[in-house]
Amino acid sequence: MRKNTAVAAAKEFLKRTSEKAYVSLRIWKGIPVGKGLGSSGATAATVIGFYKVFKPNIDYNELIEIAAEGEKVAAGSTHPDNVSASILGGLVLTYQRKPLRAIRLPISVEPKMILIIPEISTIKEKTKMTRSLIPKQAPLEKVIRNLGRLAALISGFILGNLDLAGSGMFDDIIEPSRKPLIPVYFKLKEKLLKMNVNGVCVCGAGPSILVMVKQNYKKLDKVKEIIIHEYGKHGIRVNIMETSIAPKAQVVEP
Repeated sequence: MRKNTAVAAAKEFLKRTSEKAYVSLRIWKGIPVGKGLGSSGATAATVIGFYKVFKPNIDYNELIEIAAEGEKVAAGSTHPDNVSASILGGLVLTYQRKPLRAIRLPISVEPKMILIIPEISTIKEKTKMTRSLIPKQAPLEKVIRNLGRLAALISGFILGNLDLAGSGMFDDIIEPSRKPLIPVYFKLKEKLLKMNVNGVCVCGAGPSILVMVKQNYKKLDKVKEIIIHEYGKHGIRVNIMETSIAPKAQVVEP
């Protein structure tokens, strides 16, 4: 059995629910592996699919816990932040770990999301390695700034103010520690913010990047030119996708 997040989540689901079944998984994500985009989605899809089939008497908080166990394969430890958003959809706050508690927050605005996926090779166990770079301690002033930005991001989405939400897409602790592993990111972010995009951030452990703009943003073609040019200077090709905030994970009948 292959070592991946979906298989790990499947095993954890069967263990917790005491289901006896032989299961064959086929994974198609439509995005490349190791780009900071797919492991949480694959894990969430597996758990929701199993829930649909077996119908156990468990709530969404436990489903998220099960999915977080699948993340161990990629990250070396459980972390429910990404799988909770994949399962519940939209903007999700995980506010307690033991027992796990997560809540989907209301969003009053629908931004356009631009995904930048560079065509570069990534190291083995990338997520685990990049998490190891995060400092165990951080200066109080940086923690305070990050908490303020988190409040701005959440408030902006709830109030329908993308400028406010975008002001929360900055980080003084984690992103700087991963700088050597995210080519082009910091220079590109600086240039894109000058184009009045609402926000720029790294997807998961990278190297993919997310750009947030309003639906009626007029400079998107120029933004794409800048992205292609900046990566091109380093000999890197990129795929650019336009997308939006996703609804909760669900089973689609064939």
